[in-house]
Amino acid sequence: MTTASYSSLVAMRFADGDVVSFSGTKWRRGLRHAGQWATVDDQHTSRSDDEIRAALASADSTYAPVLPNVHQPLPGTSCATREALNALVFRPATGAVLYTASLNRTQSFLGNDHGVLRRNPTSLNLASVRASLQGTLARHQRASITYHRATGRLFARYAVADAALHTHVYVLTAS
Repeated sequence: MTTASYSSLVAMRFADGDVVSFSGTKWRRGLRHAGQWATVDDQHTSRSDDEIRAALASADSTYAPVLPNVHQPLPGTSCATREALNALVFRPATGAVLYTASLNRTQSFLGNDHGVLRRNPTSLNLASVRASLQGTLARHQRASITYHRATGRLFARYAVADAALHTHVYVLTAS
């Protein structure tokens, strides 16, 4: 899991499958009921998105977005051209936090279908998000890029020469 500051997560939309860890407990969204946070240990306690946002204010909390399954198409509307990327409207978002994951042959052979998050997340403004996605399209002609408006996320997936599959998850934020 990677750490992101609370200020960058205040107004983002969570998605089922996201994980937040604080006070030694991992909370998963959608574990028992869609839209609710729960733990594996306690079957009777659930939390709302607002309670989780408040918990993220503590310094020892971490957040990790759900990573899409590599055997399924990326969620959302395809943005396969530069014009499609330029036409995207991100309002009311003012920026994004970029999470990068990779999946290599060994991980795939061992049953990993999502990849592993790499390094700390990067905060970007919307112009940098567009530039990053356009650069991905320019460098990797077979890249798949989608925008999932309901969860406020952009996804980019492409393969690289060392037989690794890279997935970028841009979680839109508002400050």
